[in-house]
Amino acid sequence: MRAYECIADVLGDEADDESRAWVRHTYTLRVRVAGVAAFAFFIMIMGMSGTPWFAISTFILLPLMIVAVFFGVFMRGSINRSLTRLIDRDCDPVLCGRRTLALLEKDKKNADARSGLFSYAYALRWQGKWNEAAKLMHTLEDDADPRSQFLYHNLLAYCAFDKRDLKGLTAEVKELKELSSSEGLPKDAAAHVAEHVALRDMLAKELNGKASKAAADYAQVADDPKALPVHHVLFSLKAADCLADAAERRARLVQVAEQGGTTWCATEAKARLEKDERNKSN
Repeated sequence: MRAYECIADVLGDEADDESRAWVRHTYTLRVRVAGVAAFAFFIMIMGMSGTPWFAISTFILLPLMIVAVFFGVFMRGSINRSLTRLIDRDCDPVLCGRRTLALLEKDKKNADARSGLFSYAYALRWQGKWNEAAKLMHTLEDDADPRSQFLYHNLLAYCAFDKRDLKGLTAEVKELKELSSSEGLPKDAAAHVAEHVALRDMLAKELNGKASKAAADYAQVADDPKALPVHHVLFSLKAADCLADAAERRARLVQVAEQGGTTWCATEAKARLEKDERNKSN
């Protein structure tokens, strides 16, 4: 089953017209142009075979045809990177989810449904729709392929951290460590495992009476100049959970509310600020 069909079946989510138009403009038309250009070059080369121009066409038109073909392939990668930036840099998982869904609907030749499911579930995670994300990834639970299992436990680990579920995160870290030696995993698999180990350790400090140490760890990640904007938002919120100083806590929450875009972090920060204001008025 294709990723789009699986998402529609499990969650009932469907692509919207605005996102479909974005896919047509950004991806589909350019890929079709590349395909037509490649076909035209091929016909020209065949027509020139046996003529004095054949050698010239081989050295000039053939490379152009190859470039045109690969343009379509590279365009897909460019689109994926633009979707990732919507979360990482723009803090807009809602738009990312909508466009991802429209792209999955259009990209019928995409055989790797696992990556599509993970991409959409990852956008749901940043929207705070952890149950929906987990429900979607559960479709991979019985897939024995190590890559499917890694994607499954990787996403569940992120959700567990967001929800401050130490027991769940610890279990997912154990699963990921056992899978890390499997063949066929992405090159960054070890980095993901190390990331989740670090998240588990920070969460353990927070929940086991070491709030000040956890706050320092969270703040260090949030304030790192190299941190992605979405990570700055997430870890600033996590730091605010652990801070004893009310003014510093409020400053963190205000920052998250203003910079968090459509992430669950911004929604949570706004709710806490509103609650604090109500408590003051009472």
